[in-house]
Amino acid sequence: MKVLPFIIPKSPSENLVFQVDEEIRFYDKLHQHEEIQISYISRGHGKLVLMDSIHPYHPNDLFVLGSNMPHLFKSEETDKSTSKMYTLFFTKESFGNEFFNLLELQQLKSFFVKARNGFKVVEGQKDLGPFLQKLEDKNRLDRFLGLLYILNRFCEVPTKSLSLWAPTKIRSLDEGERLQRIFDLVIQNFQRPISLEEVAELTFMTKNSFCRFFKKHTNKSFFDFLIAYRIEHACLQLAQSKTSSIMEIAEACGFQSQSNFNRRFKETKGITPRAFRANIH
Repeated sequence: MKVLPFIIPKSPSENLVFQVDEEIRFYDKLHQHEEIQISYISRGHGKLVLMDSIHPYHPNDLFVLGSNMPHLFKSEETDKSTSKMYTLFFTKESFGNEFFNLLELQQLKSFFVKARNGFKVVEGQKDLGPFLQKLEDKNRLDRFLGLLYILNRFCEVPTKSLSLWAPTKIRSLDEGERLQRIFDLVIQNFQRPISLEEVAELTFMTKNSFCRFFKKHTNKSFFDFLIAYRIEHACLQLAQSKTSSIMEIAEACGFQSQSNFNRRFKETKGITPRAFRANIH
């Protein structure tokens, strides 16, 4: 589906949805859904793009995306093998409005608080990820018990928040279409200069109206978002290529000069591209 919102396919009697995605490229259209999403990446590299932030993903990464959090997974184009992701979808009301209010489940409250902004598991993912993966072969009861186990572990292990702010409502169809066009433009053309005039015309707005619209929905300026996307792509290139020069990677990611690339990279990551590459390799 091209625009927001996105409906998770399920039968009327299905409260917990388990899904396996194995594609050359993951679903790379901006979308949101009511369900909380728990996703384990078993294979593939790319970027998780949210409204106000961009995060690289690699094998063994484990993410939680909150209800109605717009997002997309963009696989790295250079990956020759398929990417694979195992996902659980559920809502806080999937098992009844009062289920998670039971006294026995009060310790899970911190999970739902953290899930509002999404988070990435930074320790324990190499155990929890394969545990989620094995739910593919389990029956409904075992999957339900497995979900409770995973939620309890999420309350214990260190995590990193993905977004600075949580969505408050599903956006209109018109807003969704405009945001989709903007994100498509960045994803497909970040290597070249993109002017404010071009993106404003794409959304049928004046430049000032577009700037207000984008800031309202992402809490960032358009150029801050564009630079963040370029930097995350550069990180993937620095990690995967040992032969390309820093200048070659900078130009391939849309930066006009190496000095500007170095400055923007250090502002975002806290270290220079050269130091980043040395740490990776």
